Amino acid sequence: MGQVDKDTALRVLKCGTDYPQVLHDQFPHVLEKIVSMWGSPGFGAYVTDLLQSSGSSGGRIDRHGFPKAARQEILRLAELHRKAFGR
Repeated sequence: MGQVDKDTALRVLKCGTDYPQVLHDQFPHVLEKIVSMWGSPGFGAYVTDLLQSSGSSGGRIDRHGFPKAARQEILRLAELHRKAFGR
């Protein structure tokens, strides 16, 4: 996977001025996957998996979680997706 360009992400996500810059800069592979899954039935499950960090409550062993700003961008995109697609 390569890095998704900003114009493509803006066109697909329709996020306006609320561009997920932290994801773009620090987690380009995550943003690319979000863009590729946008509108698909599996999007919600992907976001849920993304937000599960390792720890006593479960989650993936290889994941330490996202910084607060990246997590907020993922949640904001999930809300945009829910509003646009009802899921």
